[in-house]
Amino acid sequence: MAKMIPPHWHDDTPRSEQRVFSLLQNDPQSENWVVLHSLNLKQSGNQPYGEVDFVVLIPGAGVLCLEVKGGRVACKDGKWTTTDAAGSVFPLKRSPFNQAQQGMHEVRKSLEERLARCQEFYRVPFGYVVIFTDVEAPPLEIGTEPWEVVDHHGVNTGLAVQLLRAAKNQRARHHITSSPPEPQPALLRKMKETLRPDFERIIARGTVVGDCERRLLRLTEEQYDKLDLLADNARCLFEGAAGTGKTLLALEFARRCARGGDHVLLICFNRLLGDWFSNEVRATAAGMNVTTGRFYKCLRDAIFSSPIGSEFQTAEERSDESELFDRVYPLYGQLALEGSESRFDVIVMDEAQDLVRPAVLDLLNLWVKGGLGDGRWAFFGDFHRQAIYGNERPSDVHQLIGTRCGSYARARLSQNCRNTRRIGEETALLSGFDAPPYRMGQVDGLPVDYLEYTDAQSQTAALEKVLSKIAGERDIAPEDVVILSKHRLEQSVAGRVANTALVRVQSVDRGAVKHGRVPTFWFATAQAFKGMESKIIVLCDVDRMETDSDRSLLYVAMSRARSLLTVLLHVRTKPAVQEAFRKRLSDVWR
Repeated sequence: MAKMIPPHWHDDTPRSEQRVFSLLQNDPQSENWVVLHSLNLKQSGNQPYGEVDFVVLIPGAGVLCLEVKGGRVACKDGKWTTTDAAGSVFPLKRSPFNQAQQGMHEVRKSLEERLARCQEFYRVPFGYVVIFTDVEAPPLEIGTEPWEVVDHHGVNTGLAVQLLRAAKNQRARHHITSSPPEPQPALLRKMKETLRPDFERIIARGTVVGDCERRLLRLTEEQYDKLDLLADNARCLFEGAAGTGKTLLALEFARRCARGGDHVLLICFNRLLGDWFSNEVRATAAGMNVTTGRFYKCLRDAIFSSPIGSEFQTAEERSDESELFDRVYPLYGQLALEGSESRFDVIVMDEAQDLVRPAVLDLLNLWVKGGLGDGRWAFFGDFHRQAIYGNERPSDVHQLIGTRCGSYARARLSQNCRNTRRIGEETALLSGFDAPPYRMGQVDGLPVDYLEYTDAQSQTAALEKVLSKIAGERDIAPEDVVILSKHRLEQSVAGRVANTALVRVQSVDRGAVKHGRVPTFWFATAQAFKGMESKIIVLCDVDRMETDSDRSLLYVAMSRARSLLTVLLHVRTKPAVQEAFRKRLSDVWR
């Protein structure tokens, strides 16, 4: 896949250029290419005399300058215009063909001034291509060849292949038959190093992350509208993919009910999320009306406060984990709740995909006033990819809730309001969705950074490099970073760098990070961190993507990142990654 300079686009980049950027960055056919985006060449003064959308350096093929036009295009009486999706018409100073050709000459001239003594440079063919991302190619101007134009059909069938064809035809046009064909890697590096100082816009990653955080930290209007649904429905199931705001909505609904005087039970499956709920609830005046935490902890506390607490403790000590959850908790929980007069006005359940089980619903039926059939409850879950602790299918879940809970309303959350657009899209691609499971957000953010490794030693070196780079960035604090793995710390590559001279790594359940001379980063298993999120995620130990279980865990882990995501991938996953990114070209995905 191509090396992009700069490695990310800016939020004001036209959608047509964003699309070309993503295609070149992720197409397997563009491997070892160097692509310079949004380039401004300058004279001796400050006045720009040339602008090129993309300059593509292709090893052994040549240099192509791309001019990208999105939306509709028209030409009347020699004057070109473009029309965007909103119907706004914009005049062009010159034809796209003329603009691309002139940009090519300016780039070649700029390079020639600096590489005049390099004889290999004169064996490099230069060409241009005009790309119309949304329409068929208009009539060609005199002097323009068909292979110098790519329309929306060519974009959809493989942009890199179209550019390789253009480079090959350019070599044939100028009868360039040198061997080996230029640019070879050494010359390509010189060209890149020559062009880069003129063109690259360097923006600190911490600055981009901070901007993304400010734009992401708010509930969307869609989420507030969904909460209003509960004003007319006492019982509701909210479904949505990772990042659609389920956890924030569950917390906000519990707070609203508590402020209205209701006694609320707010539960989830994961301990870390349960602890976070508890901290958030304690910070509000309505917290005294909310009992919250991990479901089994809340149930355990209820059992211990009942007359059968000591009997339960004996049974708990004698049981293994499987027996504890399958028999002991349901049995003693039912006895404790049946013998108690304490009932909640409302039950709010997050991570419903891991808790909607017959035994759990039977207990909740005893715990809420009126039972699940006539009482008030709101369940929030993702039954397609985040159910990593069970294998209930969505149809089974809906049938089970209908049987145990009677009639209820269903609502779907479809707007991703947690992840940047790039993180949201690539999470869905790599985790096996055939089409986006949500509407992507409008915060583009930084690209997902993928690093390959071959063995434990190379992955250790890669992780140390990633963490050292983050530690050296002024606007990013180590405590904003969470390292995730499917393994526990001791078995993870993170354990190899836990106490080096460069960085420290500690589990998230060990309390606050100590600020010292050596930066300290959080660590958690992806399973334990489900339901949580972090500004920055570094995901390691990704060595397989074959099974549904692999992809579900990958989905959970990648979707935890809000603004910056780095993934360490074993080289054996490369074919699966390339196949996943090919989906981006499909009509269904778009």
